[in-house]
This record gives sequence, C-alpha cells and structure tokens, in this order.
Amino acid sequence: MFSSHHGSHSNELALEYFDFAYPLIFHRHWPSIRLALLSLPKPIALINPHSLSNKNTQEKLLQQGAVDMLRFDNEKLRGDYTLIQENISKSDHEFGIKKLLEQKENRRLLGTSDLVNEQQEEIDDGDDDNEDEDDDMNTFNQPEPVKRLDEIYKQALEQQVQSVIKGNVVPIVDDDNERDYKKMPPSWNVYTFPRSNMSRFAPAKIDELGLLDYYCMDGACVLPVIALDVQPYHTVLDLCSAPGGKALNIFHNCPFIQLTCNDSDHSRSKRLNEVFTRTIPKERLAKSVRLVRGDGCLFGEREPASFDRVLVDVPCTSDRHALTTAFNIFSKKRIQERVELPTYQRKLLESAIRACKPGGIVVYSTCTLAPIQNEGVVEQAIEKLALRSSNKRSHGGHKGSDPINCEIVSTKSLEKHYAYFFDFHAKTHYGSLVLPHISNNFGPLYFCKIRRIN
Repeated sequence: MFSSHHGSHSNELALEYFDFAYPLIFHRHWPSIRLALLSLPKPIALINPHSLSNKNTQEKLLQQGAVDMLRFDNEKLRGDYTLIQENISKSDHEFGIKKLLEQKENRRLLGTSDLVNEQQEEIDDGDDDNEDEDDDMNTFNQPEPVKRLDEIYKQALEQQVQSVIKGNVVPIVDDDNERDYKKMPPSWNVYTFPRSNMSRFAPAKIDELGLLDYYCMDGACVLPVIALDVQPYHTVLDLCSAPGGKALNIFHNCPFIQLTCNDSDHSRSKRLNEVFTRTIPKERLAKSVRLVRGDGCLFGEREPASFDRVLVDVPCTSDRHALTTAFNIFSKKRIQERVELPTYQRKLLESAIRACKPGGIVVYSTCTLAPIQNEGVVEQAIEKLALRSSNKRSHGGHKGSDPINCEIVSTKSLEKHYAYFFDFHAKTHYGSLVLPHISNNFGPLYFCKIRRIN
C-alpha cells in the first residue's frame, strides 16, 4: 500500500505509484526495470538519407563501434542471448509455481491462526463488554471525515491497477507475411551501440543543405514502424505524430508513400514541422508529406477507410518521462485527466481503425508499462467497434455504422528477431512490450498490430 507521506512533486508521485502498481505485474523483475527507468536512456541514431554526409556518417559510427540495428546478423550473439532469455522464462515459470505453493501453505497456516485468534477475542470480549459498547457507540456516532485529495488519488490509482483484461476476446493470428527482417530498404539505417555498451552519440551535425546527418531517439521507436509493414505507394496516417521520431522512421523506411501526420496540440505540431524541415528537403516534403492539426478522435469520421496503414502512438503516462519531469500527468492537479486517459486512448484507437481501409493495418503504441493503457485499450476498442449498432450514436458523437471487425496479428517473430537489442515482456495477452533494462536501456514501449477485416 502507499505510504502516508506523498512526495510533493509529481515525479515523486509517479515513482510511488510505480512502486505500488508494477511489482504486482512484473514481480521480481520490477527492481531491474525500476533501475533502468531511473537511469539514462540509450539512444539510437536514425541516419538521414537526404543528408550529403550520409555515407561518411555511417562509416564514422561503425568506427566508433556502433552497429546497424536493422541489419545486425551476428547469429552467435543472437543465439546465445535467445538461450539466456529462454532460461529466464523457464526460471520465471518455476518461480511462479514455487510462489503459488508458498501462498497455499500460508493460507493453511493463517486459517489455523485465525481460529486461535477468534477464541482469544471471545475471552477478551467477555471481560470488557461495557467498555466495548461505549467504544462502539463512539465509533457509530463519529461522522465520516471528508476525503482528502491524497485518498482520492490513491483510489484512482488502485482502480486502474485492479482493472481486468480478459485476454481471450480478440482473435490473434500469426504474421502470415513470413517477413525477412534482415531485408530492409537502403534508405532506412538505424545505429546503436551493442548490448552493455553505454557510449553516447555526439550531437548531430548540419550539412551544406541545412539538414541534420542523423536524428537521435529511443531505440524502441523503430519497432511499431517495423510492425506497420509499410509498402511502396501506401497511404499512411500517423494519427498522433509529434514530436516526429516514428514518422521519420516511416518515411525513411519507405519514401514512396503518401504520409499524413496529425497532432492536436499547436506547440507539438510546430515541433513536428521543425523536425521534418530539418531532415527532409522541401521539395520531397511538399510532395509526399501532409502535416495537419486536428482532434485525432474525430479523424476516422472525417476520413473514413482512407489509409492502408495507420500508426496511433497515443498520449500516455510516459513512465520514463514522468520520473524526470516536475509537472506531469501524475500531478495532483491532473488526477481527473489521468483517470480519463484510457478512455481517451480508446477513442483514438477507434478513430484510427475507422480511418484504416478494410484489410489494412493499424499499430497502436504507448511508452508506458501500464496494462490498462496497453492491452486494456486494445481489447476495449476492438470489442466496442465489433458491437456498435447502426442506429446508435457512437461515443465520439458521430453517427454509428456497421460493426467493424478486427484481428490482432502476432508480433512474436519480430520479438524473436530483435531479442538481442530489446527485453520483451513474456506475459502480454496482446501485442509486445519492451521492458527497460540497464544493459540496453530502451523503452518502455508497447505496440500491438491490428488488422481491420471489414
């Protein structure tokens, strides 16, 4: 349970919440995850193919010991690390069985102890009947104190922790494309340092055209883009695009597309525009990228069934960011906003699915470890779209239509291929979750690949 003395800053409140909620989910792995969250994140360098220094930059990074994450093919390292992960999973299973047996034995012992305690209480009650009656009367007449903000805060947190994810209501299919993850387009190059190498990238340089030679970001950002599986001449929507890291990955992955980048916030949209103008030539930007600002929850109504691929990287509690920022969503002044966050995320995902063409792919992603914002949102959104009726108005306020059916596409093969770089949580119902780890401090990042059927 929470301590009675909360930190005065929202980053302290965030850590207190994590220390309460996440051990219930990640058990003995939480101390390791916690250490990584409180440590410097490990960046990647997304090479700018439009920079004049493109080739020289890659050569310099290789000389510094960096590797191209998308083309890394050291099978021995991959095999050794996969074996380690399998042993860890086996150990986790054995640990879980041991804990269940311990809990069963504890319940048996507690049952015996409760019987003794009840007998002792009956003896004590016989000696102090009158005194107990007075105490009961005082307790009965005492008015219930007004709930303090701290108590409301704790209730809000506990409601989210206790939310149940069914885990068996959405069909999951294998990734039937049989993708060769080693074959990536030559325009998409992502460099990082090997596992346990804590080296940092030097600040990016600007070439004669005024373009950055690379753009640094969290390494896990590439995974939703890989899952999106963008192909030439696709129409692609990045529904919550700012600050722009994933959108850049999409564009470098497959330049021959029509990319629409949307964000609802003015300052974030301005930042998004700056990122694009500093990395992509103006003529390419004007030809292939559309920057718009609007409510993402309404996008699917305005442009229904219009895109082959949709990425929806929703606003979330941003776990790593929350630990380093004084005023974040864990602030007591933003309790209501945080409690309503999963509903907002669900509306965004529903909008993304409505904007996707039948047969197209939607990838939902967050940078939080919280199941209610990850699998919970995916499950609720898909259920809601499948059950909606044509004679009712949907939650977003627009006219309803025929039910939309979806299926989740497994990303286990993607997890296996990138297991050397990322630590994936083994117990997600839907999608994949990158756990921060001090040896390769990426994430947290959750992503789920969804195919719209009809």
